[in-house]
Amino acid sequence: IAGWQRALAGAAAYCSATLISSPVDVVKTRLQAGSHGPAGRGPGASALRVTMHLLRTESLLVFYAGIGPALLMAPAAMVQYALMDPLREIMPVGLAALIAGALDITIKCPFDRLKTQMQAPGGGGETSVTTHFARVYRARGVAGLYTGFAATLVRDLPYLVIKWQVYTTMQLVLGQTHSANLLSGAVAGAVAATLVTPADVIKTRLQVTGAKVPLVAVMRQLLDEGGVPALFRGLGPRLARIPVYTAVTLATFDLVKGLFVLSNEAAVGVGSG
Repeated sequence: IAGWQRALAGAAAYCSATLISSPVDVVKTRLQAGSHGPAGRGPGASALRVTMHLLRTESLLVFYAGIGPALLMAPAAMVQYALMDPLREIMPVGLAALIAGALDITIKCPFDRLKTQMQAPGGGGETSVTTHFARVYRARGVAGLYTGFAATLVRDLPYLVIKWQVYTTMQLVLGQTHSANLLSGAVAGAVAATLVTPADVIKTRLQVTGAKVPLVAVMRQLLDEGGVPALFRGLGPRLARIPVYTAVTLATFDLVKGLFVLSNEAAVGVGSG
C-alpha cells in the first residue's frame, strides 16, 4: 500500500486507542505525580483511591484531561507507522523500531509534556492547549517544551523495540487474524509496559514539576520516597491501559491497512476491466 495509506492507518490506530484509554492514563499520571498532588493522591494512593477521589471532587471530564495535546501527537504516530513496514523489509524489526521511534518521540515530546501537565493535580485540564503551550514557552522556551525528553527516550525506545519484537513473534505463533492481532498486541503491550515503568515514573515526575533535574536525581528521590516499589508506581493503571491501548493500536493499524489493500485491489480490478 502507499505511504500515505500507512500514515492514515497509523493515525486511525493512534486516535482510537488514545480515546479509549484516556481515563486510565489520567489515573496513572495522578498516581505517578506522587507527593506533588494534594492529600488523597500522594505516594501511598492506589488506583481505586485516586479514581474515587476524582469522581467525588472533579467532573467526569477530568478523565479526558489532556486529550487535546494527546490527539495532537497523531502526526508522530503517523511517522512511526508509515516507516515501520518499509524499514522492516530491509532491516531487523528492533532496529526499525529504534529509527521510527526516535522520530516519533522527537515530534511528540512537546505535546506529551503538555498532556502530562494538564492531567496532573492542579494542571488546569480545562485550560486550552494554546494557553498551556504559551505558558511553558514563555517560561523556558523550546527547552521547556522538551522537558523530560531524555526520560521519554529512555522509556519509549526500549518500549517500542520490545513491543514490536513481541508483537511480530506472537503473530508468528497465533497467526494474523483480527482477534489474534488483538491478543498479540495486548501481550506485547503488557510485557513492554512492565519493563519500562521506572522510566515512565521518572518522565512523569520531570514533566509535572518542570524541574531541570538529572534523571539519576529523580530516581534517587523516588527511592527515598518508597524504595523500589516507588519506581513502579502506576504499574496497575499502566497494565490496565497499555495492553488495551497496544492491542487496539496494532490491530486497528493492521485492519485499516487490510481495508486499503482491498480497496487498492478493487481499484486495479476496475481499471483493468
